[in-house]
Amino acid sequence: MGRTTQRECGTAGRRGPDKERPAAWSAYGKLVRLFRERAGLTQQALADAIGYSMEQVASVEQGRRPAKAVFTEAAERVLDAGGALRVLQPDVDRAKLPLFFQDFALLEAEAVSRFSY
Repeated sequence: MGRTTQRECGTAGRRGPDKERPAAWSAYGKLVRLFRERAGLTQQALADAIGYSMEQVASVEQGRRPAKAVFTEAAERVLDAGGALRVLQPDVDRAKLPLFFQDFALLEAEAVSRFSY
């Protein structure tokens, strides 16, 4: 028996875990870190102030996990972010969806808001 190559297994050309993270999560996380550092807080201090674990704060900052709306509202308040995190929340939420469905979800949200108007 010969050795199995990546190409034979169908794994050639796949991206690693870092490449599969949505850009919106990374951008959001960078902003959280910027505001946290400007506020002079450690990850632990921010976590304590918003009621999350330090691991959750670190994961959000590194773009490994998406922030939920409750996290965003608490971080906005504590970090005095001026709405910068809040404005990104819909992009963070939409990035959880499969790529092929994201545009449809955006259109659907727009249709619902126009209908309620």
